[in-house]
Amino acid sequence: MAIKDVEDAIKHGIKMIDLYPHLVSSHETCTRYAIIDPIIRALGWDTSDPAECEVEYPRGNQGRVDYALFNRDAQPVILIEAKRLDKNSANFERQLAKYALGIPAGVGVLTDGVLWHLYDLSERGRFGRKFVGTVDICEDNTRKSAQTLNKMLRRPSWW
Repeated sequence: MAIKDVEDAIKHGIKMIDLYPHLVSSHETCTRYAIIDPIIRALGWDTSDPAECEVEYPRGNQGRVDYALFNRDAQPVILIEAKRLDKNSANFERQLAKYALGIPAGVGVLTDGVLWHLYDLSERGRFGRKFVGTVDICEDNTRKSAQTLNKMLRRPSWW
């Protein structure tokens, strides 16, 4: 997928927030369908193909992560924990850290659709040290946001 596709998905997400703020902030499922899923698809992932994407992916006793994106060897390489819009997703770092246990490489993402907190799972040490940055699709330059998400999460880099 091209950067333009990611930019368009980001613009779509912003439009959904502007048109339906009460819906996308009312519950996580709406945030996922209206904002997060289109961005994941624009990054090249087929959210309807269980070989690439599994929703509510079980992590043993740790619970279920909202999305697990897999490489061609069926290994989870990107874990995405979603929260409803305006639910400060940074407060859920500990939850994502539990889900990431045993994932030797890849990227962890905490997002409310607007803020995308990115973690390098191959980094050693405490989970907070794995933090690499945040993309804010509403405040940051759309092109820059698309480039950062594309660099970290695009399917061809992992598949």
